This record gives sequence, C-alpha cells and structure tokens, in this order.
Amino acid sequence: MAMTLRLPPEIDAELRAAAEEDRRSVQQVVLLAIESYLGRRETAEVKADAETLRALADAREQVARGETYSTDEVLATLSERRTRSA
Repeated sequence: MAMTLRLPPEIDAELRAAAEEDRRSVQQVVLLAIESYLGRRETAEVKADAETLRALADAREQVARGETYSTDEVLATLSERRTRSA
C-alpha cells in the first residue's frame, strides 16, 4: 500500500537528519516511529485494563513459585480444551 505523508518542514528535516545519523532511509525511520507509537499505544491499553494487569501479576507469581509449563504442555492443554468444547 502506498502512502503519502505531508509533514511540516521542521519534522521532515528532523526525520532526514535522524535517517542520515542512523544510516537508514527516511522510510525506515518513519516505519520505526510508527511501530514505536503503536507499541506504546498497545502498552497503554494493557495498563488501562485491570483484568489484564491482574492476569499478568498472577502469571509473574506463578513463575516466581516455579509453576512454569513447557510449550508441549500448553499445546496439549489447549488441544484437550478444544476437544471438550467441540
């Protein structure tokens, strides 16, 4: 998908300077900036969701107690749940 951005001259100059400094193209710098913005936005959404924060805290506590599971164990549990719900 092609996109055209019209930027104020001062932002355009900053982007070009950052690209040159980082030895990247302006497109790469813009992509990184957008990805960073979207990541921060997603993090803010998670932090605003009390249920998700509780689940993360529970998960940290389980790991601290040594209650970890292998990928195979998790996949087997998911498979069992799917079989039961089908």
